[in-house]
Amino acid sequence: MSNHTGHRDYRPLATLGFLVLLVVLFSVLEPNFLAAGNLRSISFALSVTLVASCGATIIILMGSIDLSVGAIASISGMVAAALAPELGLAVFLVGPLAGLFFGLLNGSLFVWLRIPSILVTLGMATSLSGLVLFISDGQSIPILDERLIRVTHAGPVQALPVIVLYALIIYLFATFLHEKTRFGRVLFSIGRDETNARLLGAPLDRVKIGAFAFSGLFAGMAGTLLMSRLGTGAASMGDYMMLETITAVVIGGTAITGGKGGVRLTILGVAIIVVLSNGMNIISLHPYIQTAVKGLTILLAVYVTSRSTNVEDVK
Repeated sequence: MSNHTGHRDYRPLATLGFLVLLVVLFSVLEPNFLAAGNLRSISFALSVTLVASCGATIIILMGSIDLSVGAIASISGMVAAALAPELGLAVFLVGPLAGLFFGLLNGSLFVWLRIPSILVTLGMATSLSGLVLFISDGQSIPILDERLIRVTHAGPVQALPVIVLYALIIYLFATFLHEKTRFGRVLFSIGRDETNARLLGAPLDRVKIGAFAFSGLFAGMAGTLLMSRLGTGAASMGDYMMLETITAVVIGGTAITGGKGGVRLTILGVAIIVVLSNGMNIISLHPYIQTAVKGLTILLAVYVTSRSTNVEDVK
């Protein structure tokens, strides 16, 4: 992989090296880190975060940001849990469709009202957080249909649940979408130089709405998978996704200002975030220190990926 100057970009190799270093470090500090049970936990967390991060990458590629990923995941999972007794396995379609609806709403408000994405999605996140509490009355909704849990928990071996396969399919689709389609090319052009892209006649508004629609769809998928993984729908179950998806995207090499990076390497960022979180938990690092480490990680990642651009370009 080469950058625009023709020099080889070694950051993906450095990112992979850092991931390997983390795995070795936590394996030395806690031998149970590589036990089948813990690898299964890592697989679950990686799969859910990867699905949500695919959508977040699409948004960040065009220089925007989506702060509502976690809230959309929560309400989608809660809607799926609430309708599970009536719909059964069909909730695996209903949850993503709920996410798609809110993603379309985000995109429409962003395009039609010309409000910065950070404000549109922050408002959406706040509204959905209140709505999901109203729907649930502040209570979790347990999943009583064992089929809904087996959908994600089944697998050929303990350390590799089938949810990993779902996540990889979505990851491959998102990679194809942004690398091989006109939609993806316009995303890059918006992130690099929106004014020039508009002069060339690119359908910017449709692509922007489509990007938020995909982000909502993937967040809805992530929330529904998380509902199945946990065996319950909880109002705050997706709250962690907002920070983790943004961190994973920028660690994967997508500039926070857009126009550089892509879904292909987001999987490395997701793996680092999940391994780091799991490793800190398994060695019993104080929760406050864990939060500080995650904050420093995202600051470093943003600096590395955007130091050659202007942060004011975030739309």
